[in-house]
Amino acid sequence: MAEPLWETNFTTTFHSRSYPSISPTRPELSAAGKTVLISGGGRGLGIAIVEAFAIAGAAHIIILGRSTASLQEVAERTRASHPSAKISTVPGDVSREEDVARAFGEAAAGGAGVDVVVANVGYLPAVRPVAAGGGEGASDSTEDWWKAWEVNVKGLFLLARQFLASARPGSAFVNISAVAAHINPAMQGFSGYAGSKIGAARVVETLQAENPSFRFYNVHPGVVESDMLTKSGLRALENADLAGHFVAWVASAEGELLKGKYLWVNWDVDELKERKEEISAPRKLVTGLVGWA
Repeated sequence: MAEPLWETNFTTTFHSRSYPSISPTRPELSAAGKTVLISGGGRGLGIAIVEAFAIAGAAHIIILGRSTASLQEVAERTRASHPSAKISTVPGDVSREEDVARAFGEAAAGGAGVDVVVANVGYLPAVRPVAAGGGEGASDSTEDWWKAWEVNVKGLFLLARQFLASARPGSAFVNISAVAAHINPAMQGFSGYAGSKIGAARVVETLQAENPSFRFYNVHPGVVESDMLTKSGLRALENADLAGHFVAWVASAEGELLKGKYLWVNWDVDELKERKEEISAPRKLVTGLVGWA
């Protein structure tokens, strides 16, 4: 276990590593027969999410990402460990509509819709105050800042639209969010990243309101080792397996009670289940205005 970060613990127990209740080896969390699409599956956190669903027995895992070599490496490694899993790779950019459509086309080609989408989309602009973006190179810094919105918000929107067009009711859509989206006081230098991530979180909550027969989640994955973390200047606090296993858990039947909510992977799921009635309140574990709603 780890000490709660920024004094934001919601459950008595705060996890930094996986634990038995969210182990994808549990029969209750089986993904057998399911088709799972994971964006950003070729690097960092995405690799752990792919592995978790493979352990859970997903029938078909589709990985969307920009690096063909990274996708192939993850696919080969996963096939070696889980020979029964079908792994498809789709090189592409999540902010390009045609690339996202191709990824969903892999599921259609297999004669199935997508049962789970993990929107592991994330771009971190240069970490610096907004005022530092003026002067020489201002155009480059503007494009870099805006790219966070293209990837983190538009990319999520494109994934969600394809998901709703092809998924069956009851299917799950998990948005990988970030603590920077909602932590107070705001993290200096992270305006593009934090702004786009809170925007994406609100989109997900709106999607849940518009589509009550589906399951939408915002999930803070912890602070895990990745290229993005290195760029941020922060240090890793959690094991990536915790996030991978939590995502597979929340996408299972046990996660149904938390649909529409903003969750941290660190929170103890047994306690969350015990607090089902409290958490089901409309204004609990959602974005809002601190001190009012």
